[in-house]
Amino acid sequence: MVLVDSSVYIQLIRAGKDPVQTLAGTFDMTEIAGCSVVRCEVLRGMIRPKPKAHLAAFFDLLINVPTDQRVWAETEDLAWQLDRKGRVLPLTDLLIAVCALRLGAAVLTLDRHFEHVPQLQLASW
Repeated sequence: MVLVDSSVYIQLIRAGKDPVQTLAGTFDMTEIAGCSVVRCEVLRGMIRPKPKAHLAAFFDLLINVPTDQRVWAETEDLAWQLDRKGRVLPLTDLLIAVCALRLGAAVLTLDRHFEHVPQLQLASW
């Protein structure tokens, strides 16, 4: 299972590639997970309505980690632990990491922040 980070979607879009085709061509659809923060980060930057709707429909098909109170508490705890070690990560990255840990998924990302999260597996192409 792989949770695809916003950085991957954004890089694919900027390169003129369709993230849906690229990811579906690389991974089995049942292996791709998402979370609400990734969805929001990606879709808020979409300019044209049709590509935005296309990507939103793709996000709707993914295994989604609900961001309930427990996820937020785990994110808060992870942030506190990493902050004490001098590793202050963006809140969105911490939330994505907790969602991936909850699923037992690796994170596919271009962002090096995730390397600082204990027990988090990172995926590559």
